[in-house]
Amino acid sequence: MMVPYNGIENTSAASGTVHQGAVEHTLFFIGDAGDSTGSFTPSKTLLTNLQELKAESEGAASRTELYTFEQTIAADGIIPSGTWTHRINYVVEGASTAGGNWSTEIIIGGTSFTDGGFAFGGRGGTYDIPVEIDEIQVNQGDTLKLIFYLEGGVIWNSPDDNSEMFLTWGGPSSDAGLIMNSPLVTIDMIEPNVDGDVVYLPIRLHSDYAAELADLQNMEAKMNGIIIEDVPYISTTTTGVEIVYPWSVPAGSNSGTYTINFTLKPQDAVSIQVQISHQIELDGSESGGSGWNFGSEPARTGGSTLNYDLDLRQSGDRLERVSTLDIDGAVTVWMRWGLDNIGNDTLDSTSWWREISSGKSSLIDSEIQDGEISDAEIQVLENHLISSPQHLADFLDRGLALDSTAILGATPFDIEGAIDVDIDLRDSYEIKSSPLQIRIQSATILDAGEITMIESFVRSQSKTYWTGVSLDARLSTNPTQGISGVYGDGIEYSYLRFGISENVHVSFDEDDRNDDFRVTITPAGSITDAPLVGLILLLIGMALTVMLIFKVTKNRMRIPVTIWLVVMGSVVSALYVYGIQMNLLFGTEGGTFIMGLLIVFASPKKRSGDISDVPNRDILVIDCPKCGQANPVPSDERPLRLKCGGCGRTLLIE
Repeated sequence: MMVPYNGIENTSAASGTVHQGAVEHTLFFIGDAGDSTGSFTPSKTLLTNLQELKAESEGAASRTELYTFEQTIAADGIIPSGTWTHRINYVVEGASTAGGNWSTEIIIGGTSFTDGGFAFGGRGGTYDIPVEIDEIQVNQGDTLKLIFYLEGGVIWNSPDDNSEMFLTWGGPSSDAGLIMNSPLVTIDMIEPNVDGDVVYLPIRLHSDYAAELADLQNMEAKMNGIIIEDVPYISTTTTGVEIVYPWSVPAGSNSGTYTINFTLKPQDAVSIQVQISHQIELDGSESGGSGWNFGSEPARTGGSTLNYDLDLRQSGDRLERVSTLDIDGAVTVWMRWGLDNIGNDTLDSTSWWREISSGKSSLIDSEIQDGEISDAEIQVLENHLISSPQHLADFLDRGLALDSTAILGATPFDIEGAIDVDIDLRDSYEIKSSPLQIRIQSATILDAGEITMIESFVRSQSKTYWTGVSLDARLSTNPTQGISGVYGDGIEYSYLRFGISENVHVSFDEDDRNDDFRVTITPAGSITDAPLVGLILLLIGMALTVMLIFKVTKNRMRIPVTIWLVVMGSVVSALYVYGIQMNLLFGTEGGTFIMGLLIVFASPKKRSGDISDVPNRDILVIDCPKCGQANPVPSDERPLRLKCGGCGRTLLIE
């Protein structure tokens, strides 16, 4: 059972370092451990990919190695003696229950600990295998390995010929992993830096899992008990990450002692808290200074939001795309830092920004890494991205962890014509967590057949970049081009047709984020499918229908067929707006005409004896007993034979 960290370690500014010691937590299993070696993570947010492994059936070798997970020890410290628990999820198919003789080997550094025994369960659930661990000194970087064995095969209860057992881990609801009591992180609370009306509060996490722990969703900082709302800056160090909280000094604040409290909550029921008291000298300035000077490239993890707005328009044989990316959070800090470091020859060889270091020739040396972004640096990046579709795709794929094919609508080799990129820093040229916008214009050829309008655009991540994602995508055709079909997989869409265009709309907000979807369209293959052409043909067809129907109802009652035409006209109009295929609409209109004729012939003829049709109201009339037609009596002669004007029957008047 996991328990929260007991107490808050308080340190003075003189020491600054807080050694957490052992923390009871779970290292969850992730990755494919069937044919290779899996790994561990303390972050639940990385559990996105469910893995399955079939356990060996009865008759297997006396001892079968099922899987291996391996990672380095998180932090320096002492592992106390106690019980660690190896937890695995399982599913049984084709039998009522199943079990086996399981054993777990845990290797810490060069020291091995093994335990196990027989465990029997139902059709699904969890096996917990305890392993006794002795006290041992560990260092960050030492190897931690877990090996799982099955002795003699699976034992079944009421099996059939297809009985199987699967071991599972790594999914969003999975709790498979190693429950342990060991050092997880060492926290270093650094002296603050006062810069105008902002105080920068650096915190360093020393851990092999530091980048995963430094997730915006899992950490919180308070100054004198009040939560710091500003998004922190995160950068990598040789032993972990540096987190810098910018604290905006409230108006009227004075110099004095301030206490910062920092909390990590990497998983349920695990809370690591530290705090430090700083003597902060405030100069009373209300204007910002040069900002925080990053010692290394900021990390893109830690939490960012992406609002993706997509506008697509058909133009001749081209599909033009305008992609607008509104970004906020850790990724904006990384981008702003990178813009300020274009041309910096000291960048790490793994940095994406190093690939455009040749842009230094176009910059003034003073504009490189001076703490403020210049228009010249923005221009260098924009020129680099538009110089080749491959450069732009690489920036989206590797730099922003987005799917370039989904954003651009095609691979770099299928982009039609020139592309345009505009980067808008929103009037803030400082290196900080401030929103920015990237606007990309591209085009592809409209080929026959199915075309992807929009699909999943956030790449699968081993580290979390995007914690909040929203989408608003729209496609519009011109009056003479249409869509013959729209298909959505994993997402809802709206498809509406108007006289001047057809429109497809796909959207979701941060609360309804969807990372696995696809919407495709099929361009119309006939001119009659165009919205304006189709509307004109429908109107002509409806006008002809009304004219012909009313022509044949000259001597018939028109109320029934009029109601029919109004109802069907409304139905056809609604079907047109909601994007039903034009050939179905033409068929519906033809059916409306045929059914209208049937209604006409079933309607009674007009009564010639209606008051409006009888010039002399004193004339005697007689109603036909068969059809009800009112017939005027032209003579006083009796008996009188009179032919009915409605049905033609001879009437006898005596």
